[in-house]
Amino acid sequence: MTGNKKKSMGKLFAMSLLKSLLSIAILLVAGFCSYKVSYYFLSKSATTIKTDEESIKEILKEAQTEDISKNLIYVCNEKDQITHMMLEICNTNTNNMDYVTIPTRNDYTIPSTMYRKLCTISENIPQIIRISKIKQYFDDEEQAYGYGLLIVEKMLGTSLSYYTVLDQETYDNHYQQVKVKLSYKKTEDAAATPTPTPSESAAPASSSTKTKMKISCASEAYINQLKDVQGDESKIVEYIKSQYDRVNSNLTVTNKIGYIKSYEAMNVDYFHYWGCPGSYDGKIFTVDTKAAKKFIKSLVDNEVPYTTAQDLTTTQKATAVPASTTSQKSKTSTKKAKKVSSKGKNILVLNGSKINGLAGKTQQKLQDAGYTVPKVGDYTNETVTVTKIIVKEDGQGEDLAKYFKNPEVTVGMVEDGYDIEIIVGTTDANQ
Repeated sequence: MTGNKKKSMGKLFAMSLLKSLLSIAILLVAGFCSYKVSYYFLSKSATTIKTDEESIKEILKEAQTEDISKNLIYVCNEKDQITHMMLEICNTNTNNMDYVTIPTRNDYTIPSTMYRKLCTISENIPQIIRISKIKQYFDDEEQAYGYGLLIVEKMLGTSLSYYTVLDQETYDNHYQQVKVKLSYKKTEDAAATPTPTPSESAAPASSSTKTKMKISCASEAYINQLKDVQGDESKIVEYIKSQYDRVNSNLTVTNKIGYIKSYEAMNVDYFHYWGCPGSYDGKIFTVDTKAAKKFIKSLVDNEVPYTTAQDLTTTQKATAVPASTTSQKSKTSTKKAKKVSSKGKNILVLNGSKINGLAGKTQQKLQDAGYTVPKVGDYTNETVTVTKIIVKEDGQGEDLAKYFKNPEVTVGMVEDGYDIEIIVGTTDANQ
């Protein structure tokens, strides 16, 4: 009797186990079939799309000189990661050169229509793509850079002329990173999919947003290299040819030399560098597509030649205002505003002169005059000549100007916990 019970229990257990295994097998098969069916229909819905080879050929064909070119610059390391990305805007009408840094630790949601097309080329590509990892989803480099350009076009809301790829060593020799503060009009939820719905595009919300980021700027060594060939057509041609031995681009060296007249007339000191409108959630950057499109259009449409060097210590305003007039407008509005006493405000003093002890002397001088200066430090970017007084609101900082030689008072972002930031320049070393 006991033996029969054991046999019955054993049989029952075996049947239950078999049913469980069968259920798991059915779920796995259903999941696999679901994936294949979804992929089939995604591919089927995009049957009218050009093949990857045709699309790349079209990109290559369209890579040519334009009056205002927009060159997407990739920087790649030995691990095939995109470590840096810049948009170079070369304006042959004004001879302006702008560089917009696009953070690569950047998650972008590819619009559904475009994603369906990309699925016909790479079934492994995710709809939410990390910009730094674009290369890993395509079979070869030409595909990666070509389709990467198309993805970035969607992300920035603007068409691009061609792309150029630099290796990490070349980037490190030519560029440095500078931390800037960027202000722009936010027109969409940065956490949402960048592609607007019809209702959003009809009446976009708008609010002022500020963010901090590191942008790529030409290094002093690179600027000196460019100055050595500046104004000499034959030297510029030879320089471009030598550089093309180190880069990968879908613009031929012959077409690149088509910009020779502009390169000849450009002043390297007047190159401008910008951050891309967007925001960080702590680690990941998300481009604000509408704001980026508007900002890039303002750079392209700017008909005012740059005649002064850019000041990266003030807040960058990614608006339609021509960059060359922004600094002057800030100074003018400050003068018209009602003066506000700086006493009682927290003031941060930074030594921008590279002269030891200057920040401490300035701190003592201001404290003796009744101002609050709890901290001093070093300004780690380039050496500053004229002292800069950066305030949060118009009218602030005017009473501090008398302690320096013709300082620049501008409205911008200052370090958290402070109301005013003073970067002491070399002209005040003997004050």
